[in-house]
Amino acid sequence: MNGIFCIMMLLGLLYAAATGRADAAQRALLSGGGEAVALLLNLAGAYAFFGGLLGVLRACGAADALARAMEKPLSRLFRFAPGEEEALSDISLNLSANMLGLGGAATPAGISAMKTMARANPDGRASNAMILFLVVNTSSVQLLPTTMIALRAQAGAANPADIVLPTLLATAASTVCGVGICRLLAGWSA
Repeated sequence: MNGIFCIMMLLGLLYAAATGRADAAQRALLSGGGEAVALLLNLAGAYAFFGGLLGVLRACGAADALARAMEKPLSRLFRFAPGEEEALSDISLNLSANMLGLGGAATPAGISAMKTMARANPDGRASNAMILFLVVNTSSVQLLPTTMIALRAQAGAANPADIVLPTLLATAASTVCGVGICRLLAGWSA
């Protein structure tokens, strides 16, 4: 991957030199570092805010309540092999954190869920439940797309949060499609 990146950079610089735009390329290279640092600081602030919000939600029990509320529908969605059902609480916690746009907080629960399901499948192959979890986790219904809100705020959007409803609809549709395809390919009944 590093080789591909280097080739792309070299081709871009050669093209800039050949077309007489080397000075613009140099300015872009030098200003890009500053813009990257500004973006990093903006995102760090947004993550600190939303991470604090998750802390408040956890302290008042709202995050756990959302995770518990999701367990029953998820138990119907996932058809676990024997021994895999222990992963349900981690799956629920992972998906609820992802819904709130807190992917960093969701990762440990997701890893724990996969490890639990992997222990129940000693042959080393992914079970249907593992595949479905990966698909649902990747398509991830977003109630609060925190990263996009932060990026839109930094870009100067008049209302950075106006992306919430379209994101919710798009991610819900992608999740429904992903679950449908998983069930179709796994030979499950709907």
